[in-house]
Amino acid sequence: MILVIGEALIDLIENRYQPGAFNAIVGGANANVALALARRGAAHTFYARISRDRFGDIIRKRLDDNDVLYGNSITTNDNSTLAIVSLNEAGSPTYSFYVNGTADWGWTPDELPSNAELADMGINCIQFGCLTMAMEPGNLVIEQWAKNTRGITISHDINIRAALGFDPEHERIRVERVNAFSHIIKASDEDIEWLYQGQRNVDDVAKEWAQNALVLITRGADGTSIFRGTERYDVPSRKINVVDTVGAGDTFCANLLGQLQDADYLGKDLNQIPADALQNFVHVAGIAASITCERAGCEPPTLDDLAGVAIAE
Repeated sequence: MILVIGEALIDLIENRYQPGAFNAIVGGANANVALALARRGAAHTFYARISRDRFGDIIRKRLDDNDVLYGNSITTNDNSTLAIVSLNEAGSPTYSFYVNGTADWGWTPDELPSNAELADMGINCIQFGCLTMAMEPGNLVIEQWAKNTRGITISHDINIRAALGFDPEHERIRVERVNAFSHIIKASDEDIEWLYQGQRNVDDVAKEWAQNALVLITRGADGTSIFRGTERYDVPSRKINVVDTVGAGDTFCANLLGQLQDADYLGKDLNQIPADALQNFVHVAGIAASITCERAGCEPPTLDDLAGVAIAE
C-alpha cells in the first residue's frame, strides 16, 4: 500500500469575469497524488492535517467524492492553508499565500505511524514532496520519520514553489538532504535550474542523484528523462493541446507508483526493474499526466480513461 503524506489546501482563484469573486478549489500536490491514486484504483492511504474550518469541510468533500482513503488524517483547529490566485484584466495571475501557522505544517512525531504500524498497514511506499517537505516545522518531523523507516520505498517529488520566496541555497541543501534517503526522485528541469540558479547542468545533477536513486526529470513537451545508476533513457511525451498543467506532475507520480505497485516492485530494489519495463512505466505515467493537462484543473484519469488513450497511442 502507498502512503501519501502532505498538504491538502485551498486555492482561492479569482473569477476573471467577476473581479473580487473567488472560487475555492481543493489543491495541494500531495492531495492531488492521493486523488490520482484513488482514481486509478491503487491501494493507498492519505495522511493530511485537515482543519475543522469551512475550508476543511470542502477539502473532505473533495476527498470523499473521489474515494480517497484519508481516515488516518489529523483533524485540527489550525486554519486551512490558502493560496490566493488573482487575475488582472488580461487574465494574468499573481499569487499570495496564507501559510503561517496553518494546518498543513504542524506535524508532531506522535501524529505519524510507527514502523510497526506501517508494517501492520502493509505500507511499502511513502510519497511526499512539494510544500510538505519545505515548510517548517512539520517538514523536519516528516523528514526524520521517513528517514527512519525500513523496507519502504521513499518517493520524493521535489516540486519547488518559488513564489513563496524560498532561498535557493537553503532549498538546495534541504532537497539534497531528503534525496539522500529517497529511492525515487522526481523533479522538473525547471526545479533543478532554480535550485542551482543555472550554475549546474540539469543532466549532471540528475546523474549525481542517480548514483543512489531512480531519478525522473520531467521536461514538459519534451518528455521525461530516466536516470538510474549509469543508465539514461529518454521517453517522449504525448502530443496534446494543453488546457492547463495543474496536477500534471502529481498525476505522473501517482501513475508511476501505481504501476510499480501492480508489478510488485515497491519496497524492493528498483534496480531489478528491466529497462524496457521501466521505460514503459514512465511512458504510461506520462500519458496519464497528459490527460490531466487536457482538462481544466487537477482531474486525473481513471484506469479506463488511461487504457483508452494508451491503446490509441
